[in-house]
Amino acid sequence: GILKDKMEVAIKKLSTESMQGDNEFLTEIQTISNIRHPNLVQLIGCCVQGSSRMLVYEYLENNSLSNALL
Repeated sequence: GILKDKMEVAIKKLSTESMQGDNEFLTEIQTISNIRHPNLVQLIGCCVQGSSRMLVYEYLENNSLSNALL
């Protein structure tokens, strides 16, 4: 996706069938947002609308993450 400021981002849409509750989702966001490592993409934000939950990550250019790690 592309944000209003023209920044490219990767969007991860979480399954609506997930049994994860709101507290677990918020804990996951807090944990991920506190991790800093040069080999990991950074969490930029999240979106919750109705039963839809999405995580917004920085975009990794040039192939996929699996290719970068190999």
